[in-house]
Amino acid sequence: MSSNDFYNEYYGSLIGATILDFKMVQDEDDSYIQWPTFTVKLADNTVIDIEVSQDTEGNGSGFLFGLPMPVSA
Repeated sequence: MSSNDFYNEYYGSLIGATILDFKMVQDEDDSYIQWPTFTVKLADNTVIDIEVSQDTEGNGSGFLFGLPMPVSA
């Protein structure tokens, strides 16, 4: 399987998914790291938590570009 095939299948599992919740989750080992975590219901009704990481090794939390910037109050 090529890396493109892998990522197409891996991320493709989000097609039709619904975000149910968002929270920052404290890392079990490093007190200074919090993981952006989405609770998602997949199209087959399976509920999973997705943690955003900077790479596949989980070397740190990451950032999603393209979302609207929050407006300061």
